[in-house]
This record gives sequence, C-alpha cells and structure tokens, in this order.
Amino acid sequence: MFLLLLVAAVGYSLLLLAVYLQQDLLVFPGAGRGIRPLDVTGVTTRELPGLRNEPFRIVECVPDKPAAVVVHFVGNGEDLCSAARHAVSLAGYGVAVVSPEYPGYGGSRGRPSVPSVLRAAELTTEHAAALAQRLGVPLFASGSSLGTFSAVHVASQGKVTKCLLRAPATSIAAVAAGRFWWLPVRALLRHAFDNREAAKRVTCPVLIVHGDADEVIPVDQGKALRAMFAGPAEIVIVPGAGHNDLSVGPEGPVAAQVRAFLAAK
Repeated sequence: MFLLLLVAAVGYSLLLLAVYLQQDLLVFPGAGRGIRPLDVTGVTTRELPGLRNEPFRIVECVPDKPAAVVVHFVGNGEDLCSAARHAVSLAGYGVAVVSPEYPGYGGSRGRPSVPSVLRAAELTTEHAAALAQRLGVPLFASGSSLGTFSAVHVASQGKVTKCLLRAPATSIAAVAAGRFWWLPVRALLRHAFDNREAAKRVTCPVLIVHGDADEVIPVDQGKALRAMFAGPAEIVIVPGAGHNDLSVGPEGPVAAQVRAFLAAK
C-alpha cells in the first residue's frame, strides 16, 4: 500500500511539474508558429515598440468616414492574420479598427506574458486614440476570449468610451480551476490574467456576448463578470453558440445588438 501511495504521489508531482512548465502552450497556443501572410484586403500593417522596445505588429482597417475607432484584441490562438480578418469584419459596422498581434506571435518579437500583452494593449490603444483624434470620432475597445483582459484593462484606465467583450472570463485562474478541478491551478499559474479588479474601475458602457454552449469559458463567467463592472453592463447570451463559432461581426447572430451598441451616443 505504501509503495502504491508513493508511486501515485511521485506521478502526481511529475504531472504538476509538467503542467507548470508547459502552461505556455495552454495559455498562448498561437505563439511561435511563424508568420502567416494576410489573406484579406483593405488593411495596412505597422510595428509599435513593445515591452523592452521589442516591436510587435498591428493591423489597421480604416473605411471612409468611420463613426468610431475600435481597438480590438484577439484570442490566444490568433495572430496578425486573424486580427486582420476580424478588423475587416468589424469594419463592416462603419468603424475603423486597430488590432495588435501579441508579443511572440507571428512576426512580433518578445515573449507573451501578462506584462507584455497588457503593455502591447496600452501602446495599441494610444495609437488608436491618436487615429480617433485625427478623425474626430470616439474610441471603443473590443476583445475576444484572452483579448477581453486587454480590453477591460484599457477600459479601466478610462481610455475608451465603450467596451465590447466576446466570451470573457473573470480570470484565467477561475476558468482553469473549473476545467482542472483536480489540480492546484492557482498555485501553478504563471500567467494570471484577471478581470475582476479592473472591472471595478470600468465606468463606460459594456456589452458582453457569450454563447451558452461555450465549453472553454462557460457562460457563467460572462454573467459573473457583468456584475463586477462599475458602469452599465449588458450581456447577450446566444443559444447553442460555443467558444469558437460565435461571431460578433455584421454576419453574426448578434449583429443588431452590436450595431446598436457601437452606434449609440
């Protein structure tokens, strides 16, 4: 019996070590995959200096006479090619879109981490704010999945006047604890993205879109986050939608709600 317990303890300890060392692959699965060519038109790209002056890439889509500028943050498996697709889609609402590629993804230098990702979000937002000022239009934030941490972060700093969130979480720890209940995830987690404290400082209007069949970030996470915002927050729950098949673009099931949110004064 003692030997069996010892073997089990050693095996569990090795599992914990493997999870600790390999969690980058879970949190940032899109990093280090190389550069994909952009497959959409109507966008431009440029570089901004990131954390420790390691440049990261951004994409812009600016239609004629946009009503607003949206700084959009993509999910953890998405690169600049994905950002460009989302930018073109969101631009269908008549807004200009600026979207960064995370450090360590595609052609962007550095390593993905909480500090580097949030710093890239701040710098991208500053760039988008300058564009909005030149155009004389308001600045909004938008985020999908992991990107919601960046969107809430910049909204908490008072840099945007609206915030659109697709499938957000209260924290990475809460999501991981729900999926891996048999692991001490909070002790193992090195990339502790957390929306809870930042949400308390967000006073601008927030629209959350979440699918009730989301198995990656359950809809209960979106509901819980909604209650944490200091300002007005609304949630639209899409029946049958999962994590990767829910679009917030003009072709998606919540187009009317998103269009009204982006257009409202």
